[in-house]
Amino acid sequence: MPENPFYLQLRDRLVTLIETGELPPASRLPGERRLAERFATTRVTLRQALTQLESEGRLHRRNRRGWFVSPRRVEYSPNHDQSFTQYVSAQGRQPHTEVLDVGCLPASAEAAQALGISCGQAVLHVKRRRYIDGRAVLLERIWLRDDLLPSLAEGDFSTSLWQRLWDEYGLVLARKSLRLYPTALTGDEAETLGVHSGSAGLCVTRVTHDREERALEYDEDYWLHDAICLRVEVAMP
Repeated sequence: MPENPFYLQLRDRLVTLIETGELPPASRLPGERRLAERFATTRVTLRQALTQLESEGRLHRRNRRGWFVSPRRVEYSPNHDQSFTQYVSAQGRQPHTEVLDVGCLPASAEAAQALGISCGQAVLHVKRRRYIDGRAVLLERIWLRDDLLPSLAEGDFSTSLWQRLWDEYGLVLARKSLRLYPTALTGDEAETLGVHSGSAGLCVTRVTHDREERALEYDEDYWLHDAICLRVEVAMP
């Protein structure tokens, strides 16, 4: 069999350094010049290896800060009713939520269809940035039926939204539908998460209904692709 290209051999050597702990999770790699000298290669070949590891989710780049070893992914189970804070904390990680914007906006076509309202109808829009262990990993955009949820905009959106709906309105989450697909983070998503435009991401859209089958929330989550692992449990007949 033909020998692997050198950049893939270099990729394997870097994986060994990660797996043996010489390059531990969240650590910053030496500069590209030093790495190229260490492995007796060109920066072009080195970048091929680094980019390969980035596509696999083992490394990530931070704007103007260099290359870092990606921390282990958090597991997200869509069929479990847990908030971001709950499932991140349960895995021994440190969650944090930053509220970037709250206000009434005309519903986008996607939000209107999901919520069963007219396109352009005013809805409450919430934009949040979520962190795990100090790293921004998720941009969340939420559209809410504020006509069914009076005074919701006046509350605290850094905590669990559905806990607030229960505490303040007596609403119980009854059903949610999700769509998941890989995407490229560009524009506002890339800027908000501090990554290069075109970086790999995962989009999760969610429509949440209450017990009266009213769609109250449409949510778009933009994840860094190396930060999340989806786990679904299916009962067999």
